[in-house]
Amino acid sequence: MTFDEIKFWSVLAFQVVNLFASAVVFIYLRYGDRNRQIDERFESMASANDKRADGFERRLAHIEGQLERAPTHSDLAAIHEKLNLTNASVSQMSGQLGGINDMLKLILNRIAEKGMP
Repeated sequence: MTFDEIKFWSVLAFQVVNLFASAVVFIYLRYGDRNRQIDERFESMASANDKRADGFERRLAHIEGQLERAPTHSDLAAIHEKLNLTNASVSQMSGQLGGINDMLKLILNRIAEKGMP
């Protein structure tokens, strides 16, 4: 082997090693950096999710506190019963006013026919 042949094969070997090293560096930078970006994004999403969960817990506690003061089924039944009694009283008064109206018309007709006594 001559010096030129050794030089040629050594340059070719270094170029192949350089190509392989460049491919390895490209793959590492491409996917290694992407993994770091994915990890950062995942961490930011996890912290945002934790903040939202804290907000949900606070709002749920507020709603549960208000539900303790909300009327129960028995309270609503009592209100409904009182409304029914009020409705019955209004219906009775409407009937009585109708009777009074009829009586007043009868009195006015009698006065119109015979005059005031």
